[in-house]
Amino acid sequence: MKVFYSLMLMPVLWLGSYIVYRTCNHGLASNAKLQQLLRYLAASAVAVVPLAVSGADPFQPAIVLMLAVSFLWVVTYPLCYHLTHRHTSPDYDHRIDGAFGIYLFGWLTALTVVAVGTAGDKGGMLMGILTFALLLLPFGQWVYFLMYRSVPDESGMLLIQNTDYNEVIEFVRSYSIAFVASVVLAVIALAAGCVAVPMVWPFHTDPLSWWQIALAVVVFGFTSIYLWKPRRGLFVRTGIMQLFLSVKEYVANNRLYADEQDQRLSALSVHANSTLSAPHTIILVIGESASRDYMSAFTDMAEHTTPWLKTVGSDAAHCILFPNAYSCDIQTVPTLTRALTELNQYDGGVFYKSCSIIDIAHQLGYRVHWYSNQGQIGAADTPITLIANTADVTKWTRQQLNQVQYDEALLDFMDEVDPTRNNLVVFHLMGSHFNYENRFTEATRQWGSPANHDPITNYKNALYYTDQVLKRIHERACERLNLQAMVYFSDHAEVPDRHRQPQFNGFAYTRIPLMVWMGDDFISVRPHRAEALRQNKDRYWTNDLAYELMCGLMDARSNRFREDNSLASAAYRFKREELTAMGGKIQIKDDYLDKTSISRL
Repeated sequence: MKVFYSLMLMPVLWLGSYIVYRTCNHGLASNAKLQQLLRYLAASAVAVVPLAVSGADPFQPAIVLMLAVSFLWVVTYPLCYHLTHRHTSPDYDHRIDGAFGIYLFGWLTALTVVAVGTAGDKGGMLMGILTFALLLLPFGQWVYFLMYRSVPDESGMLLIQNTDYNEVIEFVRSYSIAFVASVVLAVIALAAGCVAVPMVWPFHTDPLSWWQIALAVVVFGFTSIYLWKPRRGLFVRTGIMQLFLSVKEYVANNRLYADEQDQRLSALSVHANSTLSAPHTIILVIGESASRDYMSAFTDMAEHTTPWLKTVGSDAAHCILFPNAYSCDIQTVPTLTRALTELNQYDGGVFYKSCSIIDIAHQLGYRVHWYSNQGQIGAADTPITLIANTADVTKWTRQQLNQVQYDEALLDFMDEVDPTRNNLVVFHLMGSHFNYENRFTEATRQWGSPANHDPITNYKNALYYTDQVLKRIHERACERLNLQAMVYFSDHAEVPDRHRQPQFNGFAYTRIPLMVWMGDDFISVRPHRAEALRQNKDRYWTNDLAYELMCGLMDARSNRFREDNSLASAAYRFKREELTAMGGKIQIKDDYLDKTSISRL
């Protein structure tokens, strides 16, 4: 009878997985439907062999647990993907997840028959630990889905792979204690349950003959190769692993940036159209998570969140505030990968072959300083760090676990910039990165109290603090470094009363500030650049064109610079209808900003 019950698992595995496949995939061709029907049939037949030949009771708790974990692999990624994309994508086919889950059950039961038959209770405990390990990936995907109402995608996976420890701490703190405690307790409960089940209810089978053990070993060997083969096994072809490996390959390709540097620079030709009269400094300040919707210099609002920007912006001869600037992405890494190089959404190319702002500045004789409060993730981990490391001086503020480092710490680096040389200085701020109440000092708090944890109030305080840091950078550079141009833009925007999502969730996450300030010598020597900036004040712009903006400010002529891509050029070509975000998937023209939507400001 036990053998009969084990054999009856075959249609359960087969039809259950096939129903999931047909339900959670769109636009399937007829041959694909038949192919997977047969694939799942063969997988189910193999999967029940270990239990059938051993005569083990398939209703034992340990076996039921393995079946549940295996079926989670069948259903998790296809269902999450389906729930996310069922209204927007006409076809998708996640066939491997079903096959992996079925064969996983056969692999686990074959291993159990062999392990428990040879190691007894210790084998049962090891199987419990292994079962829990296999449960973690489906569990993590469901937690992700519940948090973001979305399946993990390239943006989310890139964010996970590029997040440093302080960001993890702040991310956890952004959720309620109850939610975090629930997730932690759920993980502990799952671990305890997976280990306890085979210990409290040990797997049992009648004494096995040599051929029964041998057959279980054969099934284990076959499924081990078929499941876990490094490049072609089913595991690496499941939805979540394909996503992980795709992003990993993207990161690995980025590392070619350093390897390609000599070849890239050997083909670079740069000349200055004009030369400023004395040693001078150009400053680029890259903000973080700043939204012009909450900045009084750009938006009419009761609070003066950016008084310095508003004041300096009122001097039309020297400063231009651009009210129609957008980010090209909603995450820092993909945005700045494009903003700092000639790579953009409109002209194609690949990152590791693209020249950077730093490359252009070096060719023009500038000494380049890069100062960041973002925390160094590692020289080979992100394109931003790779670019930063090509500067003459590259420094990060001291990052310590669970310790706040305010952006004003960057000001200390300015004393080491040589005023007798031409300098390009890049500051990368923490700006308004969540958690907002960690982004400003109590001395600069303008609204609320330390006990006030309202995200909008603290976001405004963070913007005010950034405004004061910008003021101090500008004043010190004017006094000591003969500042002749200063640019400030944010990587992306933020909606403070919503949790960040890795996916595009509205244009409010893309409306960023852009400021260009010009000194007297700059205006005198490069009047065509100053006039072009004034004329283009109301033009639309995405920050993957920041490279061209900086090339224009340096008045460069280069084979790696398109003049008509530069906001500092009379030839600037882009109209609102031509600009995009998220790799060309989102049209900027679709942002019909209703002013009443930000009336709460």
